[in-house]
Amino acid sequence: MFDATFFVALSFILFVVFVIWAGLPSTIIKSLDDRSEQIKKELDEARILHEEAQKLLATEKRKLEQCDAEVEEILKQASEQAALITEKSNNLLKEEIQRKQKQADLKIAQARDEAIKEVKAKASELSLIIAKGYLKENIDDKIASELIDKSISDLKDNL
Repeated sequence: MFDATFFVALSFILFVVFVIWAGLPSTIIKSLDDRSEQIKKELDEARILHEEAQKLLATEKRKLEQCDAEVEEILKQASEQAALITEKSNNLLKEEIQRKQKQADLKIAQARDEAIKEVKAKASELSLIIAKGYLKENIDDKIASELIDKSISDLKDNL
């Protein structure tokens, strides 16, 4: 009856009683409960941090969208200003070209008028020289006297 199996069974029962009397199961359960509570707190903190991160992400996305909108507005304004500057520059260039064209036309007209005057003056001089030479060769004293008298009478009539 008291063989080795009996003593092993008795030792096992005494060990279980001692473990229960020493409070080991409650300590293990308390330790597991504490660990469970700690994990629950960490999960709650992680959830709160996740929610804050989501809020921060949403805020930053809105800021990014606003920045994108501002960049687009700035680019639009810059494009419009560039177009205005280009248009002004083109208009100024056209006006400058027209002004230079008018100046060139005026200089050409002045040069033409001056050339015409010079040609007329030379033609008059040559005509006078030719007329003097012709008159010297073809008019005698009697005709010259009549011409001078006629010129004097024309002069009196014109005055």
